[in-house]
Order: sequence, then C-alpha cells, then structure tokens
Amino acid sequence: MAAMVVLLLLGLLQLAVPGLAQSPPPGTVTMESFTYSGSGCPPGSFLGAVSSDGMTFTGLLNNHTAFTPGSPDDQVKKCQVAVRLTYPTGFVFALETVTFQGYAQFQEGVQCSLEAGSFFSGIPGTVRTLRYLPPPVDDNFQFTDAFATFLYAPCGSDSMTLNVYSEVRVVPPPPPRNFSSGFIDIASQDFHLRWKTC
Repeated sequence: MAAMVVLLLLGLLQLAVPGLAQSPPPGTVTMESFTYSGSGCPPGSFLGAVSSDGMTFTGLLNNHTAFTPGSPDDQVKKCQVAVRLTYPTGFVFALETVTFQGYAQFQEGVQCSLEAGSFFSGIPGTVRTLRYLPPPVDDNFQFTDAFATFLYAPCGSDSMTLNVYSEVRVVPPPPPRNFSSGFIDIASQDFHLRWKTC
C-alpha cells in the first residue's frame, strides 16, 4: 500500500514539474544592453533594469513630461527603448502588462492620453495599449494596462531585442479655452513579461 502511495505521488510530481518550469530560474534573465531615444527621454534621462526574477523590465524617467499651453512639441513626448535580454534556451517571452506611475494636473477641457507598445527587432507585429485620463486631475497616479494579445519572441534563441515605446499627449480644448493648462509627468514604467516554454 505504501509503495502504491509513493508511486502515485511521484506521478503527480512529474505532472506538476512542467507547470513549474514556465519561466526561467531566478537570476538567469539578464539585460545585455539597452538604448533609448525620443523627445520624452533625452540623453541622461533614462535608467533601465530587469528584476532578479526576470519578470519585469523597469524604466525610470526624469524628463518624460508633456504640457499645455505650449508648442505642439511640448504637448507630445515619446520615448523608445531597445532592450537586449539574454535567457535560457527553451523559453520565450511576451509583454503582458505595462504600469505607468507619475503625476498629472490639468483643467477641465484638457485631454490627456498614455500609450505604450512593443515589438521585436526583425519580427512583424506590434502590440499596444492606450488610456485616456478624464479631466480634471491633480494627483499622483498609477495605472496598469494589459496588452490585448501576446506577441512572443521566436523559439530557439537565448537572446532577443525587445523594443518598447511610450507616448504622453496633452491636448488643449478649442478656443476660447485653449489656454487651459495641463501637465503630465511619467516617473516610471514597468513592463511585465510573460514567459512560456517552447
């Protein structure tokens, strides 16, 4: 009887192991390099890091700010980041969610939007999210949005360049209220990775 119980437990463990291996072991996902550019992240304004468990890429920004009244360039700020990740062969990843943290202050009539997206270098397809902030606003914020589909890196590789971008946009109301003020600043953005085995 005891032998049968042991065999049953071993069988259950064998069934459970594949489910436990859906993401790489901690410490095996590393950031080989990253580059960034855009009006929302000029040189020296962006820091990037991958969490120790390989589940999140975080960007810290100190100049991702859009505002109105101002020029069209002031009202839209964009940032694109290329992250080269290395990881164990046999795994692939996609972006699951993006979390924005920051501060916004804008008057009635001013419109604001946050957009994020991603794609892999050399591979067709882009995923994106878009959120509108209803006025009036004067507070810190934290928003998490899920990507509608998962765009996975191809199997058979142990490194891949993930491109992520973000855009903040502030749109003033039409005249005569076009001098209403609006301001939004993105302090950080967390891109959560979803892993699976090939």
